[in-house]
Amino acid sequence: MKRTAVGLGEICISRDPEERLCVFGLGSCVALYLYAPGRPESGLAHVVLPKNPGRQGEAGRYADTAVQALTSALGALGVPKAELRAAIAGGAELLGLASNIGQSNVEAVRESLALHGIPLAEDDTGGSRGRTVEFDPAAQRIQVRMLSGPQVSI
Repeated sequence: MKRTAVGLGEICISRDPEERLCVFGLGSCVALYLYAPGRPESGLAHVVLPKNPGRQGEAGRYADTAVQALTSALGALGVPKAELRAAIAGGAELLGLASNIGQSNVEAVRESLALHGIPLAEDDTGGSRGRTVEFDPAAQRIQVRMLSGPQVSI
């Protein structure tokens, strides 16, 4: 099995049913996975902030542009938008800041998914601990390991 780490603001698309797309040490960011049941193609965006301030070339970094970028990339591989499902994890509040950036990221991702008509199938968000997550394309589930905690599948 191959593991591919996806860094801050990156988007990764896979056609390999054995490749697991991963985010290590996820805090207030949100790992956004799109997949179509029964198909090997999947994509992951490592969302850092809720809104794109107008920057070009950083679609995966922002919740309001990541969903469109993933649907376009998967569509180019022949995956119909109507078949897509989403799984998200992250959005923790780690620093105790009043900004609530983790919650804002989660809300923005959910809003963008709703705008695009993509159902949210799995969700492990919030809290105050970081996570490491990986998408298992064979099971089409997210495996979540909380920092200083157990591993769960959602």
